[in-house]
Order: sequence, then C-alpha cells, then structure tokens
Amino acid sequence: MESAQQLLKRFEKLARTGGTFTTDAERKPYAFYGGLHLSASQVIQANLWKFKLSGMSRDVLDHMVTNHDAEALVQMTQSKLAVQFGVSQSKVSRAIGQLSAHNFTWKERRGVYRLHPLYAYRWGSVKQRRLVKALEKTLLTHEIVIPTVRNEATR
Repeated sequence: MESAQQLLKRFEKLARTGGTFTTDAERKPYAFYGGLHLSASQVIQANLWKFKLSGMSRDVLDHMVTNHDAEALVQMTQSKLAVQFGVSQSKVSRAIGQLSAHNFTWKERRGVYRLHPLYAYRWGSVKQRRLVKALEKTLLTHEIVIPTVRNEATR
C-alpha cells in the first residue's frame, strides 16, 4: 500500500506535468493538461483557432455537433449539406476533408460520418465514457493533435 506521503508526491507531479487519474471506473477521471484541471474537450475548444479551419469547416463541424446521435454518428451527405449551406458540393467536400485531416470526423460509410467523441460530448459524461471505451482502438488511430504555432515552438 502506498503511503500518504508517496501519494501526495504523485499528485504533485501529476499537477505539474499533466495526466489523468481515477479511483472508480464509473466516475469521470480527473485530467490535468499542462498543470491545469481541464478536459480534452476544453483544451481542444480553447485551441480550435490553431487548426486554421475554414469558415465552411467550422459550419460543418457545428452542424455535426448539433446533429449527431448517441454513437456520435451523423447522417449527412455532401450534396444535402451543400443545399443547406447554399454552397457547392466541392466546398463541403473540402471542409469535410479538412475536418477529417485533423480527425474531428471520419467517414463510417456512405452518408454517415462519425464525430470524434472527445469533441462531441461533455467531458466525463456517461455517453462519452461508454463510447470512448467502445471505440478505444479506433480512437487511437484518430487522435486530435493540436497544432503548434510558430511562437509556441520557440518557447
């Protein structure tokens, strides 16, 4: 059994360097990113500007966030989105391509896209935990990596 002193040192290191911990699988884990108590979704939201998404990509992403089901699936075709947004289908296609390149979404089958659950759901919700567990292997290949900007790289 770990002593209180050792446990305290581990928590201090976690708070400084980042990471997650939980003592109960049914409860949301605590997450620390860069010494802050934030969720992956909050970190992505705060850094969304770094992805340099086009206006159309942001529109499609907003549409997906408000129109996904419990499995983070969105029934949509590029042609229907083009009509909805009043743009060409190629513009929608480029937007989905940009979102896919950053792993916000990926195509499951014709007319069905999956929205990344770490972005789609409130942090630690029961839906998110279940979906993340069910998609664990898939999510490892669809990691959302926040781009660095030039002045951050020199720090």
